[in-house]
Amino acid sequence: MKKIALIFAMIASLATVSMAQQVSPTGNPKNKQNKSSLTPAERAKKSAHRAEKELGLNADQKAKWEAATLERINANAPFHEKMKGATTPEERKSIHAQAKTNIDKFDATVTAFLTPEQKTKFDAQKEKMKQARKEHHKGAKGEAQKIDDED
Repeated sequence: MKKIALIFAMIASLATVSMAQQVSPTGNPKNKQNKSSLTPAERAKKSAHRAEKELGLNADQKAKWEAATLERINANAPFHEKMKGATTPEERKSIHAQAKTNIDKFDATVTAFLTPEQKTKFDAQKEKMKQARKEHHKGAKGEAQKIDDED
């Protein structure tokens, strides 16, 4: 009996350890709480650092990117709160449209100081993210449809 209990405890601990070590496709551990615990200024700084590495921004561009990101984050914060309480698809679409104006303003601000080569990289990144979101939503809808089909 003790052997069975010991084996069960070992399996449970191995399962716990393996679940704790899941890594996202980007190579960073998944930790959504970490993102929400960052202040808007910290998130803007993180975004500017990532853009510096991916787009090759200089120090002046990085500072402008950080300022534009902070402005976008602060402008969209009320919309994120509204989105949490939104229940109907119409409400969500309306809120998304309002937030999109701030995103478009950010894109215009950023593209104004990027070089043509950086703009090309930025546009490629935006397209890549758009495709990833499309795949994510497509997968989520497919899962919901599978569940409906099983009922």
